[in-house]
Parts: sequence; C-alpha cells; structure tokens
Amino acid sequence: RAIMLCVLFLLSLFRATCGVAPLSWGSSVVTATHGPSPILHFETQHKENVWLDGERVKIINDACYVKEVEVGRPCYITKISTGVATKIKISSVTKHKALMLHEYCTFFAPHCVFPKPTVGECIPEASLPLSRFMKGFNEVNLTFAALIDPRSYHLLLEDSTDIICEWKNTNIVYGNRSFCQLTLQNNKTEVWFNGQFYKENKMRNTYIFRNEIYNFISISVDWMQTGNAPEDEICSRVKTATLLTQGGKKEIMPPPIIKTSTLLTQGVTTDTMLTKGETTETMPSPGVTTETLLTQGEKSEIMHSPGGKTETILSPGVTADTMFTQGETSETTHSPGVKTDTMLTQGETSETTHSPGVKTDT
Repeated sequence: RAIMLCVLFLLSLFRATCGVAPLSWGSSVVTATHGPSPILHFETQHKENVWLDGERVKIINDACYVKEVEVGRPCYITKISTGVATKIKISSVTKHKALMLHEYCTFFAPHCVFPKPTVGECIPEASLPLSRFMKGFNEVNLTFAALIDPRSYHLLLEDSTDIICEWKNTNIVYGNRSFCQLTLQNNKTEVWFNGQFYKENKMRNTYIFRNEIYNFISISVDWMQTGNAPEDEICSRVKTATLLTQGGKKEIMPPPIIKTSTLLTQGVTTDTMLTKGETTETMPSPGVTTETLLTQGEKSEIMHSPGGKTETILSPGVTADTMFTQGETSETTHSPGVKTDTMLTQGETSETTHSPGVKTDT
C-alpha cells in the first residue's frame, strides 16, 4: 500500500510539473517516419476546403478521399463554440508532403527533415515551430523564408483578415516600410523576413507567408495556452541540411526546444557564423540576416542573438562580419527616424521602442 501511495504521489507530481499538453488547432509538422499520422486538429470559423499535396480532399462517411481513393480515416467535421473543428488522420505519412486547410499547413517531414524546396516554395525550417503557445507574453518574433527567382517574385505576409506586407521584386508595394524589410541570402536565391508581432486583444493569431502561386507557410500563435507542440522536441534535435542550386550548401539547425518560460516561445533564437569573404552559414534562423535588400535607399539590418550584441548598418551588396557577446543589447537601426533597441535575456521578454507613428503590428 505504501508503494502504491508513493507511485500515485509521483504521478501527481509529474502531472503538476509537466502540465497538460496544449491543444494544437493550426499549423504543425508530422515527424513520424512511417504509418499513419496522428489525428490532425484544425479550428476555423467556417467549413473550409482541405488540400493534400495540391489535390482536393473530400470527406465522406468519416473517411478522406482524393480522386475517389481513400487517403485517411477517421476524417470528420464537427461544430464547436467558435465555429468548426476538422479532424483528419492520414493513412501514410511517407506518401504525402503537405496538408493545407484554409490558412493552416501541416507538413509531413520524417524526423523533421524537409525535402529541398524548389523556386517559389517556402522554407519551413526558417519558421519552426509552426505552433507557438504564448500565454503570459504579449509579443512573438517570427521568421519566414522562401526560395525565389531574384529577377521576378511576388510575396505576401498576411494575418487572418488583412495583408500586412506585399512585395513585388525589389519593391515594397504595401505595408510599413520600416517593418516590411526583406533580406536576401545564398546568392540572392532566398528571401527572408523577420518581425515582431503583438497580441493586442486577440486570443489567437495566424500569420501567413505566401507567394503568387499559392504556396504558403503559416505560424499559429495561441496567447491562451502554454507548452510545446508534439513535434518541437524532435525538430529541435535534428540537424536539417538543405542543398540549394546556387551558392552551395547551407545548413539550417532548428532552434532548441525550450519551455515557455524561456525565449523560444517567443521565436527568438539565433546562432550565426559569418566567414570572411564567403557566404553565410546559419544555424537556425529567426532573426538571421546577412545581406539586406534596400528598397528605397534606406538602411536596415537586423542581427539578433539571445543576449548578444550587434550594431550593424548595411548598404546593398555589403556583407557583415559580426561577433556576438553575452548579456548585452542588440541595437538595430532602421530607416531614418526609426530605432529599435532590444534587450534579449533568457527567460525575459524583449522590449522594443519605436518612434512615434511607426506601427509594427496589425
């Protein structure tokens, strides 16, 4: 009896310490190497179309079909207080690349290793984790990236209701110029965006980065839950190498898994190695920038590292060599009149000061 009481006590202590895993309702990564997926849970205001590898999915009698071939079971749609919940279990994780539903995306990446992107596709590694549980925080740092044709591209950054930024080739055609800054990497074949987003009065946010051929990636931010998505632990431990057609090999290391009290839940993690006169090797990437695309003759370069110090102003075509130190500030100079000072310390949120009239959230 004493042993049983001891076991029950330890179980209770374990539950209290670890807490209940958060409910995922948006974008995710399935890291299983074989067999079926877990049940994927999506919440939307209305019933939405589902797409598997670009093909329309039909849900009939609790099963998913693509071109009259069953691809998953169970699959069903139910009403919830906030709208509609769609639950889908795909039969084989190795036969598919991505499931898209409205503004959410789920990637099938065994061991969190993603296939090499083609021109026009997003780079998922840059945006991990795709679900952020941010209870207790008021802001989150997000990064998006895509492989592009530098001579012609059209990109959009959106939330659930509005366009935040729009770019056509080298021009910002919509959005705040200080906020909507892109950087080019890897011989200008990759475009990167990094920005700070704010809670305001919402319980959830979804941010979507897409191109004109409707390939997109999205990050789901939950301001009411804490914890990590199921795939976070695997994605944090696996080193993913992406071989790009130009500029050689670039290695991307997913950010380390940290609990909600530390900085990963804000998406802030960077470990950057700059080699003299060469291209940049980047080990994960929120906040990583090396070469800045200046759209209107403005200066803007953001280099973040948790607790590191960097003060950089770049003009077109200039590469920076940066040394990071611990426990100091990161100072970023934007276009004239816009200055951001960020203090990043483990377990603390970052404070950002903008000049009057400059809005960086939506």
